[in-house]
Amino acid sequence: MTSLVLGIIALVLGFIPIINVVSFALAPLAIIFGIVGLVVSSKRGSGKGTSIAGLVTGLLGLAVTIFMYVAIYSALGEACEDSGFSGNAGECLDEISEDVDDLETM
Repeated sequence: MTSLVLGIIALVLGFIPIINVVSFALAPLAIIFGIVGLVVSSKRGSGKGTSIAGLVTGLLGLAVTIFMYVAIYSALGEACEDSGFSGNAGECLDEISEDVDDLETM
């Protein structure tokens, strides 16, 4: 049951930028608890469905979180290239922050 709750929370938070950092902690926990739940349920004979659902939602939450980071990073890189900055997102952010600092001193 714990893996299912953690997996659902990780899946939902995975779609929200910046907050999806929490999914990097919750999704692996959901996966671990799901595996532990499967081992225990095989000995006990019940609760296998909940463990599988928790394992699947944990894996989906991790996949969504990684996909969101890749999508945001590539969109940032494209926006930097379109603005005339270099393709490296880190350098682009540095250049943008320098431009903002220059504007503030004027």
